[in-house]
Amino acid sequence: MSKDKARAPVIVLYNIYQSWSPQDRAEADRLTQIMVDGLSALGHRVAVAEFWKDVRSALRPYDPAEWIVFNWCEGVEGEIGGDARVCADLEAMGFTYTGNSPYTLRLSVEKGRVKKMLQRWKIPTPSGREFKHPDEVTPSNWDEANFPAIVKPVSAHCSVAITRHAVVHSLESLRQRVAYVLETVKEPALAEKFIAGREINVAIWGNGRPRVLPLREIDFSRVADPFHRMVTWDSKWVPDSPEWNSMPVITQPVVSDTLRARIEKIALDTYRAFDCRDYARVDLRIDANDQPYVVDVNPNPDICPDGGFAGACYAAGYTYAEAVSNIIAMAVARRNRRQALFNTLARLRQTKRCHAAVPELA
Repeated sequence: MSKDKARAPVIVLYNIYQSWSPQDRAEADRLTQIMVDGLSALGHRVAVAEFWKDVRSALRPYDPAEWIVFNWCEGVEGEIGGDARVCADLEAMGFTYTGNSPYTLRLSVEKGRVKKMLQRWKIPTPSGREFKHPDEVTPSNWDEANFPAIVKPVSAHCSVAITRHAVVHSLESLRQRVAYVLETVKEPALAEKFIAGREINVAIWGNGRPRVLPLREIDFSRVADPFHRMVTWDSKWVPDSPEWNSMPVITQPVVSDTLRARIEKIALDTYRAFDCRDYARVDLRIDANDQPYVVDVNPNPDICPDGGFAGACYAAGYTYAEAVSNIIAMAVARRNRRQALFNTLARLRQTKRCHAAVPELA
């Protein structure tokens, strides 16, 4: 293990939600302690900084020239794009932090912009469009060839408003689902062609030459209806629902060499198109012809020890602490490269001033 990875002093930065239950808060404390204990065991000096919305006051006691921030802020209560704002605040304070930039986070939060970016880079993604009102759903605005379609909120993530009724088959049901999203989530809806096939998550980390970690597949074998084969809100967050634990993860998906190469290329192209850094996850659906389609881009995905990204790291041979420390090392390397560039530019400016100060010989 390198000195930087072993010794970089780290602030584990995370935010709380005032709407959390006592159980939620206890779980956040437990997960934070797992990270702190693991990093400490590897030789990091670790501090913890907690905040609700104001990250500046939480970090005021720390010197940005000394500390690296492990940014564990995945969202801010009541603030769409709050994670990007937090990163902008970190940059304004001079901190080097793990994970993606404000630009990448802002770009990825709105699914309509994500789709346009994928199309611009010619990365396969299902056809779709944004609807701001149910009356916009007309034959001129929606191609019948794009049915069945799945309807999602344009900005909300974590499977918000994704139920078994999210897939629609007609203009009228599309109109009704758009109305449902507008009413329940209070934001526009994105409708896109539903790819009734496999779903594979691709974890990627690194900068310069990013690396694809072992693939993970959602196991839909217990879901009889092919139009219900999607990760719903209930399957993620409602333990007493019929969908809870109905979709386990296949940690060694069976894919041909050709399909694997196609998946990895598309995922890496997506990582680069969105200017991702340090770590991200790309979610793909695979149709009956083994054509992958990108359906979601997740910079700074869930990094909990029982989450999907950590699971991919385990499959690659890392412990949880080693995986987190590796991400920290990536941030350290970025800081070192940036400082080396600043030093080089300073020397060049000094050399230029010295040359300008030397009088010309007569």
